[in-house]
Amino acid sequence: MKPEELDRVLSEEADIVPSSGFVTAVMEAVTTEATAPPLAFPWKRAWPLAAGFPVLLLWLALLQFGPGGTTSEPDLYAWFEMIVPMATAWVAGGLLMTIAMTAWSLRLVRLK
Repeated sequence: MKPEELDRVLSEEADIVPSSGFVTAVMEAVTTEATAPPLAFPWKRAWPLAAGFPVLLLWLALLQFGPGGTTSEPDLYAWFEMIVPMATAWVAGGLLMTIAMTAWSLRLVRLK
């Protein structure tokens, strides 16, 4: 079908007009959603993380300063030496995922 034929067919069609109560019903639904109270925070799903973080900090402190520790006084440099390899891997993984997702989304945008 040629563009001229398509324009002719589309121009012959009647305008679509919504039913009499459609606009009112939509606006009432929008107003109801806008005035509804916000969703509650999902504490049931978040409490393991909230409880696990202090436990992790306590575990790390006990590893460093507890009775099985290597020194009697706190050695923060040794503690950071223990933490840095774990943190470096997580940061590197996060950066790689960020770069991969950015490249993928830019590729999708270029295809369209």
